[in-house]
Amino acid sequence: MAKKSKHVSKFETNHLKGNEQIESFGDGYIGEAMGQGDKAQHNGALIVTNERVVFYRKGLFGEIIETMPLVNITSIERKSLLGHRTINIHTSHDSLSFKTFSKESETALLDAIESGRNENSQKNNFSSSEQVSPLQKIKELGELKAAGVITEDEFTNKKNELLNKV
Repeated sequence: MAKKSKHVSKFETNHLKGNEQIESFGDGYIGEAMGQGDKAQHNGALIVTNERVVFYRKGLFGEIIETMPLVNITSIERKSLLGHRTINIHTSHDSLSFKTFSKESETALLDAIESGRNENSQKNNFSSSEQVSPLQKIKELGELKAAGVITEDEFTNKKNELLNKV
């Protein structure tokens, strides 16, 4: 991993949660070059942890922090033009456009985001299936049997398996 910028170091000190770890980071900016107001350019770092993607900038008069949980990211777009690389990250309600000049940073950031999204997706799928109690599953099986989707034998076999877990 590259040398940590002051932005990454300050984020790590001030905002990293106890169970969080930095997976990747890269220097760049948000906003538009020569932009003003909401479109002003802010130099900083895009940081990918095992839980979220964060743009962070620590300045003399304050800080800028924009956070997106990995599980909420719906799509990622990347563009490259004359060495200028843009990563657009979207959720259902928000978006973040980060620009960098480093192909290595871009690749590492995208890999870390995708890896985190896949890992969190698998955790959510596993935990949601584990949260349904065996008794609730038996009730659902009864509904499937009543609807004719499964046979009496299939219902009885699966019900016995689930009762053994109680």
